[in-house]
Amino acid sequence: MTPYAFSDYLPLSDLAKILAVTIVVALMAPAAVSLGIVGLDRRHAGHAGVGTTFLVVGVGTLAVLVGIGLYALVHK
Repeated sequence: MTPYAFSDYLPLSDLAKILAVTIVVALMAPAAVSLGIVGLDRRHAGHAGVGTTFLVVGVGTLAVLVGIGLYALVHK
């Protein structure tokens, strides 16, 4: 039986990159959605300027995350 290293089967550097991206997106996406929800609530409460800013930042963050993901898929 020939001994093989674990990295011969799975590329550990690629798995580390995937884990890092997953953690970043898992933290940023819900934060952006909650910021957008708070922005909508502030707009209905009468603070249109602050609410619109929160909403734009939340939607913009989600758009950037989607754009980066699509770019990563196209440019391997």
